[in-house]
Amino acid sequence: MKQRNLFFYILIFAMMFLFGCTSKEYKFNMESGIEALKKEQYSDAISFFNKALHEKNTEEAQLALDLSKQIKNSVAALEKGEFETAISLAEKIKNSNETSKILDILKPKAEKIIEEAEKTSAALKEMESELESGKALLEENKYDEAFAIFKKIAETTSNNEKIVSVTKNAEQFMNQAAAAKNQYLQEQEKKLQEERQKAEEAKKRKEEQKKAEESKKSRPISHTEAEQLVREYLKIENTSNVYVEYDHDNEKGEYIIHVYEIVISDPETKEGHTSTWGWYAVDPVKKVVRDAFE
Repeated sequence: MKQRNLFFYILIFAMMFLFGCTSKEYKFNMESGIEALKKEQYSDAISFFNKALHEKNTEEAQLALDLSKQIKNSVAALEKGEFETAISLAEKIKNSNETSKILDILKPKAEKIIEEAEKTSAALKEMESELESGKALLEENKYDEAFAIFKKIAETTSNNEKIVSVTKNAEQFMNQAAAAKNQYLQEQEKKLQEERQKAEEAKKRKEEQKKAEESKKSRPISHTEAEQLVREYLKIENTSNVYVEYDHDNEKGEYIIHVYEIVISDPETKEGHTSTWGWYAVDPVKKVVRDAFE
């Protein structure tokens, strides 16, 4: 009988000891989880609340665990750019009617997530719109304007995955705009050089033509050309019976041109005599015609 009583007392003592240890571990894990929530260390909080729930299955521990997972998932969705999911999860916490120390901690954080999600979502839409504007400018060969837009987007700092994706995309287009501008400038320089070369060649041809004309003007004309000048001077048709012939050079170097016609005295014999119209001097350089006897 005494042994039974002893065993009973030992069992009671052991249960009290175990219960006391369990309560202590539960309290420690709950308090540690709450501190982790305050620091936004949600993975750590989940781990502590899991341990607390393992020590003692309470509604408090289960609620703390569920809310921690919920806030963690909301933050993860925000970082991935899943804004609607992030806001939906955060609103469940914000709009909860339950009374809990955990909710007192998480509601302000949920409001912060909602605000950040709405702000980031709006910023993303604006960046995407600006990116499209930059691409349109790039297609119009407005390289500097496009580059400025892409640069502004690329310099945006954020941990959000979608924002990061857009900034990387903008950086690629920024490099593309710079390369396109460089190529355009090279092509323009090439065209400019070609135009300069064409202009130089045209100028050279013009100068050569001018020199040729000047040379032609300064070159003494031939006897035949002098005869033609006299014909033009006297308005004598080439088909007329009037003859215009070079005779000699005078002391001034002028060509003396004899202008005459054959007058037929006897039509039957075709005999006749020469009838002089005049003698004309032609300056072979100046191409001036004058009466040789004036």
